Amino acid sequence: MKVTFPHMGNMYVPIKVLLDTIGIEYVMPPLKSNNSYESAIKHSPEFACLPFKSILSDFIYGIENGADFILFGGGRGQWRLGYYGDLQAEILNRLNYRAEFVCLDLSNLTVVEVLRRIGPLVEGKSIFKIISGIYYAVRTVYRVDRLNALARYTRCREVQKGQTDRIMSEFHKQVQKTNGYRCITNIIHDTVKLLRKVLKDRNYKPLRISLVGEMYVCAHPNINLDIERKLGNMGIEMHNNLTISNWITEYFIKKLIPVGLKDKSLEAGKEYMKTDDIGGHGLHTIGNCILSAKKKFDGVIHLYPFTCMPEIVAQCAFSEIEMKYNIPIMTLIIDEMTGEASYVTRLEAFVDLLAMKTRQKMSFI
Repeated sequence: MKVTFPHMGNMYVPIKVLLDTIGIEYVMPPLKSNNSYESAIKHSPEFACLPFKSILSDFIYGIENGADFILFGGGRGQWRLGYYGDLQAEILNRLNYRAEFVCLDLSNLTVVEVLRRIGPLVEGKSIFKIISGIYYAVRTVYRVDRLNALARYTRCREVQKGQTDRIMSEFHKQVQKTNGYRCITNIIHDTVKLLRKVLKDRNYKPLRISLVGEMYVCAHPNINLDIERKLGNMGIEMHNNLTISNWITEYFIKKLIPVGLKDKSLEAGKEYMKTDDIGGHGLHTIGNCILSAKKKFDGVIHLYPFTCMPEIVAQCAFSEIEMKYNIPIMTLIIDEMTGEASYVTRLEAFVDLLAMKTRQKMSFI
């Protein structure tokens, strides 16, 4: 069997490690949009959000290039991710694409359940390799997220503009050409060394912006028009807590620890929504805005795909948060029709507003 999977940010790196270690053949969709993207948009329901169409595009590409097994993570609750798997499987079937479709319930995921669902993929594989693959993949998740955090720190401070982008571009090229945990780990280590050697302006104090919103859009550069890179090159220090490593920490590691550790963003969000769940990452969005203000960020950018109901609900609390915590929040809604030029113009205007606000604050000191 040959498996394919959808992209979400840099998640492809640990997935490669997992599949290479176990010895499973796979088709990895390209990081950038391809011809299957237009087909996915054409055959998706009108009300479907951009992540739905992007994920479907990756499935179509994988099947057209030899994959016969689709691995995907869905969920349940007050959001549309719960029906992604069933609806996408129906669309693929209607288009005469034949593949075994396995959708894992990420809201209630265990190792035993994963192994049961992917049984056909790992049949005959060494249990030692399976356990090793899972372990190596989790370690890679944290290493890649730390690498990205270092790139965000370096990009806004670099003296020679474009160095960080070139280093990270080469990192992705090498990872896609390389197989195995050891080789990919060496690439990560070498990239970290290169980023640390980049000449930085140590006296520069950048504006700090926190990214909040729907996780897929915030994590996937191809969907959010590379917002972290764009703002970093404007001299902004970006912070993004919507990472896979944070997700693993909150939904897996904390559940294994007997001492009850609270989700800080979830608890903070309850100040404005007297409930444990408004669907998706909506409550976390509210909480992260509040936490960003308390951490003295200069501003918050809220990203979500068009028609995403949890984020629309979360947005209702922003005017009160802005007034109470004195932090500017800008919302950017993204779909396949989003124009990059107007998108960049809005980012530049928001940065100018934050810079002006900072100058005014400094003049009173």
